[in-house]
Amino acid sequence: MVTITEDEGDNVPLAQSLKELTTENTSDAGPGPKLEYPNASRIVRAGPKLGADGKPHYLIDDIPDNEKMRLIRESGLLKKYSKSKDSGAGSDVGEDEVEDLQALQAEYDRASDIPPWMDAVIYTVGLAAVFGLFEALVNQQYGVEVSFSEVIQRMAKTAPALYAIVYVTLRFRRTRIVNLLMLVAACVSGCYFVHLNMHSPRLGIMRRAPGLVTLWMYLTFLMDVRPAIINAIVVGLFWLIDPFKQSI
Repeated sequence: MVTITEDEGDNVPLAQSLKELTTENTSDAGPGPKLEYPNASRIVRAGPKLGADGKPHYLIDDIPDNEKMRLIRESGLLKKYSKSKDSGAGSDVGEDEVEDLQALQAEYDRASDIPPWMDAVIYTVGLAAVFGLFEALVNQQYGVEVSFSEVIQRMAKTAPALYAIVYVTLRFRRTRIVNLLMLVAACVSGCYFVHLNMHSPRLGIMRRAPGLVTLWMYLTFLMDVRPAIINAIVVGLFWLIDPFKQSI
């Protein structure tokens, strides 16, 4: 048996002890676990997986190009480089990396180059369906029977106005004035819907509700997070305070 004593002169390296344990005659010790010295050829070192073409395959290669471009835009890497380049200051991003990013951005723009009118048509179809759903719900609430053809006709009448609103907001949504107007319109439509729901139980007035809800939902969906939170706070305070409860 191999013994390791406290004496420094008798101490042996761990690798040598393992070799002696594996090569020692264990006939008198009986059956028991046998230690094997690890072979260097069996050691698997960490590294990138190889793809079908034999080149290294990293996890970032599994991310689609459009998602990469979205992450790059949100990080502000290109803006940071352009500002440092204009000011003459140094940058941590190399020229080759910037060229790759610009090529990736151009490819992303070509892949996602959808005309604004087509985006407006897609949004209008969805909003018209939402309007028709709320139109049917309001009539059902007051026990008024409405046929499917009547709902389709009202959706068709509302579609041009929805298309104009969607086209303008999608085309100029990056400007501050349009964002401010969207916030004001969302607050007004949301508060007016709450007012109708609380103080105008008549069917003729409640028929304005489907258009208000549709507009409110669309503007809230289109706005950024902070304006949407402000809109929710304003409408919530209007519902809690109810400034028209004394005059109605």
